[in-house]
Amino acid sequence: MKLKNIGLLLLIVIVAVNLSACENPLYSSKRVEKPVQATKSENKIKISTDQVEMEKEIKMEMERRNEEDLKKKIREYLLAKNLSGSVSVVKNKHVLFQEGVGYANEEKKLLNQPSTTYPIGSITKMFVATSIMMLQDQHKLDIQDPISKYIPNFPNGNQIKIYNFLTHTSGIPAYHWHNGDTTPLKLVQTIQKSPVKFQPGAKWDYLDANYIVLGYLVEKVSGTPLHEFIQKNIIDKVHLNDTGFITHDHPVPYTSESHLKKENNVETFQSISPYPLFSCGDIYSTPYNLSLFDQALMDGELVSKESLAQMMTPSPVSKYGLGMYNNGTSVYSIGVLGGWYSMHSYYYNDNTSVVLLLNEKRQGMVIDYYVNDIYQIVKESPNLDSHQVRGHLTLD
Repeated sequence: MKLKNIGLLLLIVIVAVNLSACENPLYSSKRVEKPVQATKSENKIKISTDQVEMEKEIKMEMERRNEEDLKKKIREYLLAKNLSGSVSVVKNKHVLFQEGVGYANEEKKLLNQPSTTYPIGSITKMFVATSIMMLQDQHKLDIQDPISKYIPNFPNGNQIKIYNFLTHTSGIPAYHWHNGDTTPLKLVQTIQKSPVKFQPGAKWDYLDANYIVLGYLVEKVSGTPLHEFIQKNIIDKVHLNDTGFITHDHPVPYTSESHLKKENNVETFQSISPYPLFSCGDIYSTPYNLSLFDQALMDGELVSKESLAQMMTPSPVSKYGLGMYNNGTSVYSIGVLGGWYSMHSYYYNDNTSVVLLLNEKRQGMVIDYYVNDIYQIVKESPNLDSHQVRGHLTLD
């Protein structure tokens, strides 16, 4: 073969090898891709998503403004009524309002805060009734049992049921308090000394003595002091961090003083005797903690559905059930102790709790009106129902 032809053949081989190398995937040379155009369908989805987000933000802003407007209205109402205390309003587990107004201590110029604590008086009875129903759920007692089953020789004890003490229909006499350090057993023994006034169930007669007997019953059946039982089974369970007991060792564990105003006289209370308050008025708390308690009770976290229904059902002779009143739209209880005036009301038709704890009581003052007025302000406020999925009761 001629030299010229050999050179031409080599050139053809070299070109072929180079072309093959360009197609080898092991080489790192990059191809230039044409940009992918979004389809009309994809553009529509993006616009739709942006619109949803924008509508969501607008809705949240409207809700925020509505809440601020609600807070303003409640503040104006509290100031117009010249009230001194703390308030909590919770709807669908969302805190709508939680503030204080007036002075916790006027002399020291300490303002009432959401965290200010107040003796809650007879609202204590609701904690005791809940404790009794817990023991019923544990099959340790039945509220239809006669009291003689647990306290032998109690006057008319074979006829008086635990239910009658819970509903204030026992017929036992009023207990006349006297100061002194004593025990639950001695309190019950003193109550036992007088004969009954009427047969159980005949009428309604609201007496602290009924719940003193029930507090002693909790201790006897559970084998645990009442305060310890409530602390473990209610306060700790629901995380009521600002709730506790008024005791001889700690007679003033709360942070507010109170004023009782009658005509031109003002009586100031800083401390109260724990002795006559056993099981009927020896708890202190905050409005928010009572909202937590209400919600836990109504959500079935403390007692069974059957026991809750029993608690909410009034006796045949009153609107009072077991530790609480029921007026057909809400369950509530009221506490009066010195100049402290307390009420918590749970409106079960729309899952709203209003708690008002006052440290000033004036002649003719009716706390029901204030609580119901606050509820009406909430009820008439727009766009608050969506909080059912937004907010939760927390400890923050």
